[in-house]
Amino acid sequence: MIDTMRPRDIVAGSSVQQHPGIYVLGCYDKRITFYSQQVRAMSLAYALHVEGYLKAPRRVAVVGAGAAGMTMAVALALISESEVVLFERGAEILPLQSATRRRSLDPHIYDWPEWDTDDPLADLPFLDWKAGPAQDVRAAIAADFEAITARFNLRLKKWTRHRVTAIQREGKSFSVEFERDAKGDEEGPLTVDRAQFDLVFIAVGFGLESESTQGLPNHSYWSDAGVPNQEFEARTQPRFFVSGNGDGALIDLVAAASAAFDHAGMIQSIVSHPGLPRIYDPLREIDQTAREAERGARRFDFVSAYERDILTAARDTGLLAAVAAQLRPGVQITLQTQHPEMFSAATSTLNRLAAFLAIKACETDPRCGFTHLHCVDVRIVAPPEGRTYDAQYWLDCEGKIVGADSVIFRRGPDRSKAREPFKDLLSQFEAEHQKWLDLYGDSTLIPKLAPAARSYFEEQARAKQLPLAYHEQAARDAIAVETIQVRPVGGNIRWSGTMRAAEIASAWSVQGHHLDIVCPDMPTEYGQMASALVRVATHAKYCKIIADPRHWRDYVERLTSDSLHAEGLTAPEVEDGVVGPVNRDPDILDADQLVRTIHYALDEFVMEAIDRHIEDYLLHARDPGRKVGFVTAADLRGKMRPIWRQWKASFDADALMRSRFLSLLVCAHDDDESVEFARVLVGPAKLVSLVRGTTVALAIAAGWQTIAPHNARPGNLRRAREGVVAWTGHSCAADQIDGLALSLCAASFMWKTDFVILSVRGSVDLAERAERSFDMTEEGQPGLDDSGGSGQIVMSIDATLTAAIGAGANQLAQFLENTERIHIDNMRRSIEPQPAGAA
Repeated sequence: MIDTMRPRDIVAGSSVQQHPGIYVLGCYDKRITFYSQQVRAMSLAYALHVEGYLKAPRRVAVVGAGAAGMTMAVALALISESEVVLFERGAEILPLQSATRRRSLDPHIYDWPEWDTDDPLADLPFLDWKAGPAQDVRAAIAADFEAITARFNLRLKKWTRHRVTAIQREGKSFSVEFERDAKGDEEGPLTVDRAQFDLVFIAVGFGLESESTQGLPNHSYWSDAGVPNQEFEARTQPRFFVSGNGDGALIDLVAAASAAFDHAGMIQSIVSHPGLPRIYDPLREIDQTAREAERGARRFDFVSAYERDILTAARDTGLLAAVAAQLRPGVQITLQTQHPEMFSAATSTLNRLAAFLAIKACETDPRCGFTHLHCVDVRIVAPPEGRTYDAQYWLDCEGKIVGADSVIFRRGPDRSKAREPFKDLLSQFEAEHQKWLDLYGDSTLIPKLAPAARSYFEEQARAKQLPLAYHEQAARDAIAVETIQVRPVGGNIRWSGTMRAAEIASAWSVQGHHLDIVCPDMPTEYGQMASALVRVATHAKYCKIIADPRHWRDYVERLTSDSLHAEGLTAPEVEDGVVGPVNRDPDILDADQLVRTIHYALDEFVMEAIDRHIEDYLLHARDPGRKVGFVTAADLRGKMRPIWRQWKASFDADALMRSRFLSLLVCAHDDDESVEFARVLVGPAKLVSLVRGTTVALAIAAGWQTIAPHNARPGNLRRAREGVVAWTGHSCAADQIDGLALSLCAASFMWKTDFVILSVRGSVDLAERAERSFDMTEEGQPGLDDSGGSGQIVMSIDATLTAAIGAGANQLAQFLENTERIHIDNMRRSIEPQPAGAA
């Protein structure tokens, strides 16, 4: 078995060998989902392009406007100059999904338990969509298709109510015969017509389910009537009979078992259950074994494998109990299959697991019941004599009589009927395609769009200016655009627009908001207001500065992307452009006060974000995004939390102290010239550094006497020492110092405090300091009674410090005591005269 396919292999899997130029798309594949059919179409179109089949313009027919055919039609029109005609016998494209809101479409959930299967976006280069009710997904994609069709200006055509009845080769092309609505003076509701095509893609799907089975009406899976209904006359034991073992049957079995009549809800509760990853590997191994058995024409008993390998974990983690809690009270379910095995390898892992758990949950509840019957024939019969319960329908399963209030037949569609017009063309294709499926295995079961194919389609979509997908456009339309204009006026600031200055932090906090900041004047005329506005724009998700790029772009980049203190910052967008109501509610404000108002509001936002993360970390040891990045022992976290509450109270009471603390976290320089540069860096884009710098300082504070923030130079911390002059400290999480990495230049930098806490991973290069002789005394060096001597204690988040933090409060205190003792001894040796012959 081969796991990966080249473009030529993809083409071979769809080609009808006896009729070159005819391709079959998805009609004979397994694991059919809306998303997988789209991926198959895109992969085939790209493979044809790579192999040179689309170099010359062609006239192309695509038969069937389901997910595969519709996607193929767009793909061919996008990457070639061909004229593409999409045939659909119904009155609209995607007809199956147009009739139900109670069925859901999800792009990735059937690939579970692989990664990212909870992503609601299909993430396709065109005709993209978002998980939701089938009708809603269908409506969104149909709207996208119509917009794309209009963009191609008659080169992509949609012929609905055109039923293809035959395809015949005529020379090097194909004659496609079809029935269509009568036109003009033609007689009759339908007329037969034909057209010539160079290439033909057959994407007719699998047809529809029978409308009746054994004399019972059988509603299609893709109709609301086909979804298990509400309670039957308040019966204490509602009875369901489900026939089939495909995904449709398993989905309806789970829906019937659920008190909420909700398969999607049951699935979501399963995949989000704590401890579920315990069964991922066993499930994968079971699937692999089942597929190998299938390839060897051997049957496989999933239920026995699940009982052996995952049932215990399902009980231990509470998963089985959680499913049992969602059961319909008193539900009685009968599943009838044509084989002794209840499940098939062709179904999705998640549907099998959900059905298995629902079955086992029924067995644990004395009010509920589950029965499995395997037989070929099912007949409707009269109610039996001596029956012990009432039921609306009675069925004979080869001698076993069972009653049901609802009968659901999910035996699959009539495939032969859908393929009838092409039976001569495809007489040998099924056998050929099965060999191809066996050869490429999982690559065909769960198709993936190759990176090269995605890139090419995205490039072509941009070049051809395809409209945004419906969900993308809806998201963009939902963005509330706020507009402010800021202008210097005689030493003051004129502020106008749709957002007040006190509300400026909402540019960082409100999802879906877009802020345009209009600055008609040069940045030098704004004073410190210019950098405050750059700070707002730098950390906002959707924000741009509307100004003259010649004057503003260099200024903005110097503070952000070219900053000597930080790395990884993206400069906010600067552009000229038409803007909204910029002159609404103008107000003249004191410039200095306004700058403080903006910075304090933004500082408060940042501090609240830091507080949320640290509180969660200290209470629950949770560290989403690895912002803290190291493990802290539980007893140490317990000591850190009251200290943090004191720090946070100080920050809330003193905005200047809060601003100073945050600015020095992201900047090593502690001088007037650096304040403006440092403030711009404080925001969500640097939240990792801010959280880590605060947390490591907090840990050291818990183990090293009394450390607290302070609002005077030097530094942003102050350590009260028993009976000794207090020490100043600088907790710094800057990326760079004067454009060089912090780890490379921290040792040579002239720190102004007694101790330095560096939130940089690994050891700081202190070689220069280590080589300095202890008896060397610098000119003007103070004595020990002056702030503990010259030089600093420099600590970084290296292996020794993180080990002490992870070991516990006592171990950290001992580590810091030793660090201080060694430092004091070294300083004393560098100051006091050494005895003759001393080392």
